[in-house]
Amino acid sequence: MLQTTQAAGRRPLSEVAYELVRDRIVYLELLPGQMVYESELSSALGMSRTPLREAVRALQAEGLIEVLPQRGARIARISASKVGETRFVRAALEAAAFRELAAGWRDRPDRLRLEQSARLLLEEQREAARQGDAKQFLKTDEAFHGLFLRAYGNATALGVVGQMRGHLNRIRYLMLQRLDQTDALIAEHEQLLEALIGGEAPRAATVLEHHLHKVLDDLPDMAAAEPEWFEA
Repeated sequence: MLQTTQAAGRRPLSEVAYELVRDRIVYLELLPGQMVYESELSSALGMSRTPLREAVRALQAEGLIEVLPQRGARIARISASKVGETRFVRAALEAAAFRELAAGWRDRPDRLRLEQSARLLLEEQREAARQGDAKQFLKTDEAFHGLFLRAYGNATALGVVGQMRGHLNRIRYLMLQRLDQTDALIAEHEQLLEALIGGEAPRAATVLEHHLHKVLDDLPDMAAAEPEWFEA
């Protein structure tokens, strides 16, 4: 309640509700296929129903919630096709961003600050991996990518990636819980940073593509483990 109230003092309640419910979906606190009701969400989040309705509409538009007439709302199952589509778009946008950042890296006055921030995030990722904290690991992963997307300066690309990440991040969170891939993911972040610092534009794009393709490689195993959470 305190977290919600403090956040609401700075931002619209509907925006706070959206982020809180979205996080519960991404981190599988609300499971794929689960029915959800306004009264339950209102009680859990300590919010009135009006901002929650707005949040549900936004999440419905994003494809993370399905509204069923006369029944309520249901958390969307993880769609293999949607994961593939969003991975393709995200990889294309981020590869272009990392390629251009690498090409112009030596001319950036903020390059040392960006490098320092990235190295701090990498250390936070290592600590999350040591603690077995998949949620914190994914948060620092997103922060690492977001750092460079913001530096790229394309607000439209940043917005598109942000809106689509929910579909990818549910499967990525599930993957982090079940598969021991944290060392490989951290190594790829290190390679991305090295490519940027070295001004190696083609390498930066190639590493990024490979980094985001892991989701598709692991999708069949995840679907086999929790078939009721997935759809084609």
